[in-house]
Amino acid sequence: MKKTIRAAILCILSWTLAGCASTGNGAIKTLTQEGAAHAIVIGKSTKADINESFGSASVTKFSNGYELWLYQLGYSKMVDSLPYVNLVLSSAENKRELSILFDQAGVVKKYQLVDQQP
Repeated sequence: MKKTIRAAILCILSWTLAGCASTGNGAIKTLTQEGAAHAIVIGKSTKADINESFGSASVTKFSNGYELWLYQLGYSKMVDSLPYVNLVLSSAENKRELSILFDQAGVVKKYQLVDQQP
């Protein structure tokens, strides 16, 4: 009986911790619009500057020489860790995203920091 209660408590605690977990690039977790404007200067910041500030990104290269660097951070909800329930409900809409467009010379052309909440 005590083992069953102990196991149930451990399961509840692990689900609670899973509800606080995040996925993706942690460099943008606490980034504000003001912080982004300070770290990313349009027409001046280079790929090396951005890589130093935020680390590696998902990169899309275009045929015209432009590159789009994407940093994403998703916040897990408890529903994501529940079997069968996660097939119907998801926290995919609950994320933060930083996208940076570089020109052919590797200089920032534009950027966008977006918080997507359900």
